[in-house]
Amino acid sequence: MRSSDAAKLARILGLLGSDQAGERAAAGMAAHRLVTRLGLRWEDILGPPPKSPPPPASPSHDALAAAQSRLRQSIRENADLRRQITRLQRRLEVLHQRQPPPMADAED
Repeated sequence: MRSSDAAKLARILGLLGSDQAGERAAAGMAAHRLVTRLGLRWEDILGPPPKSPPPPASPSHDALAAAQSRLRQSIRENADLRRQITRLQRRLEVLHQRQPPPMADAED
């Protein structure tokens, strides 16, 4: 129920305390018509409020342990890759040093 409809229903129901029997009867009918027009039942309005959804669950201990394990594995893989890169760079440097310098064109 929208807040504007709830406010209107509250105003109508306030008239049930009237000293005039006709006013009380009219308020009861108006309230019933409003509830019906909204497609609701009195049980929907007077029942307990709907339960709010539970808060999102925090990661379980297993999920946290799995994430930490994956992080450690990634760190090891990165270290291995860095070692491979260093090794390849050294090999390239050695190969580059072994190559004779390009010969300059002989000028006449």
